[in-house]
Amino acid sequence: MSSNQRLQAPLLSALLACGALTAVNSAQAHQVWLENAGGQARLHFGEFNENLRETSPGRLDQFKGVPALEQQRAGAAAQRVEGQLAKDAFVYTTTGTPDTLFAAASYPLIDRSKRNLPAMIWQPSARWVASLAKPVAPTAPLDLVPTGKPGELKVVYKGAPLPKAKVQLAAPSGWTREAEAGEDGTVTFVTPWKGQYVAEVKHSDKTPGEVQGEKYGEASYVTTLTFVLADGMASPALPEPPKAH
Repeated sequence: MSSNQRLQAPLLSALLACGALTAVNSAQAHQVWLENAGGQARLHFGEFNENLRETSPGRLDQFKGVPALEQQRAGAAAQRVEGQLAKDAFVYTTTGTPDTLFAAASYPLIDRSKRNLPAMIWQPSARWVASLAKPVAPTAPLDLVPTGKPGELKVVYKGAPLPKAKVQLAAPSGWTREAEAGEDGTVTFVTPWKGQYVAEVKHSDKTPGEVQGEKYGEASYVTTLTFVLADGMASPALPEPPKAH
């Protein structure tokens, strides 16, 4: 090996590791969120507050298949709804007037061996509710649900309140505010504008586990809650979508 090759080898390894790290961080920075209108639900992947929606062909294809949607109405059993991949979302046909919708997306195990770290599983999920006035029972490992009190949400991890969790709320304009959950897992936000809001919470659990025969050393969760307010001040529009590079 020449001296130039010896110098280039560590640089190439560093660049490859940096590329892998960028891919991991980019996925984790994103979220999935649900929108529902006119009998159609859409599960987006990107960043709501930046009006960024990943597309297919592209990063939307990285998921392991089309996530199933769970539709729930008061007094009725939950219904499973199959969807399909569209240009900028997974799309579902809803029936009746659901009280809540939920979807958990499956993402490939993230290899972090170049950083001498165990593999990580990234578990994004999304919930949509028709109203904040009705409390919703959590069903996901990491869930964010309305309590029924004005502006109050609750963070639950594996059935128990998650104190000190950071919850970020994005307003219809993309403006964001963060609050820390109390000992009971609750946060309260002021929501002055009418339109769609998306709240997000993240949690990392370094308990090793296994999924479909693949072992991991850390589970990273991100869950969103979407709701639409009919009353309030008129909100500025979301920013223009980021330009493709």
